[in-house]
Amino acid sequence: MAAITSVESEVEVSRSAAVRVFYGLFGFIFLGIGIAGFVLPGMPGTIFLLVAVYLFSMSNERMYQWMMTNGLFGQELQDFKSGMGIARRVKIFAVTSIVLSVGLSTALALSNAWARAGLIAFGLVGIVYILKQPTREVEVARRESTPG
Repeated sequence: MAAITSVESEVEVSRSAAVRVFYGLFGFIFLGIGIAGFVLPGMPGTIFLLVAVYLFSMSNERMYQWMMTNGLFGQELQDFKSGMGIARRVKIFAVTSIVLSVGLSTALALSNAWARAGLIAFGLVGIVYILKQPTREVEVARRESTPG
């Protein structure tokens, strides 16, 4: 795993204590949801971890550093932040999870047509966002083949 060399250039902690508390509180909420996403089937985790790392970059340098160097998900966060994208296996899992959870929810849990349409639209937005991100393996091969 690549080490974070300069946290100062990536972290802009707010001067306002109220803003730090606000961002920090929501950082912990999104961190919890993100970790739950790795355990619960059908729930994505990475996007919530990305939001959490962003919130911690403005509120809590220590938590930001911990997330970026974490053995479970730190490398994924570093890759995404550096423009390397998302690993193919993560993309496949995320898209599959969205399709299954939206499909089951619209078929079994929602009876309102507008709610179904809204959920399907949100699912499609999520899928498009994931698929538009660079694929880590492709980006690594491209960077290795580029003389530099």
